[in-house]
Amino acid sequence: MRPRLLFLLPLLVFPFLMQAQDSGGPMGRYRNFPLTVGIQFQNFALPLRDLKSNFTHVGFFVGTEFKLDNKANWVQQFQVGFYLNREIGNGIFVFTQSAFRPELTDDFYPELKLGIGWQRVFHPGPAYAFREGAWQTVRDGKSQLIVPLGISAGYDPRKTDTYAAPFVSYQLVPALFYNDVLPLNFYSLFQAGSRIHFN
Repeated sequence: MRPRLLFLLPLLVFPFLMQAQDSGGPMGRYRNFPLTVGIQFQNFALPLRDLKSNFTHVGFFVGTEFKLDNKANWVQQFQVGFYLNREIGNGIFVFTQSAFRPELTDDFYPELKLGIGWQRVFHPGPAYAFREGAWQTVRDGKSQLIVPLGISAGYDPRKTDTYAAPFVSYQLVPALFYNDVLPLNFYSLFQAGSRIHFN
């Protein structure tokens, strides 16, 4: 069964890759697969609570995206990143989001996005587990399913040559399966970055 699934995978991905690179939508040309890079601040917090603390744990991310319609109002985004958090542990993540990006006025847009992904949170210090009748040191962390929900604002001039499209974003990140006591917890990400579209 698995070989058949592997055979079908290229057929599922191929239509997305065959979309035209330019679009004549209201914002002009659009090019698939820009390089997205930026800085972010992560926190273990409920939505919009203690905003000052949300800017204490720095990290970075990279990604890309491709359009899902001719006007590029709908895009599919991919992102991988890491953050440093000495309080609850450093982490890495990867996720994909579908984003709705309508044009408001000349080259400026808001964005709403929802996705799914995975993150790994590492222990901030020595951790122990009771195994074979004794407490033993463990070094790994915890994997979680994440459902990032984001809002963004950005500027995209859609130039004909290579250009950058800066944006800022707030992501609420519900995370599942941390442990039996805490099956659901919330993280936040404040992100500032740019999509670099190459000619």
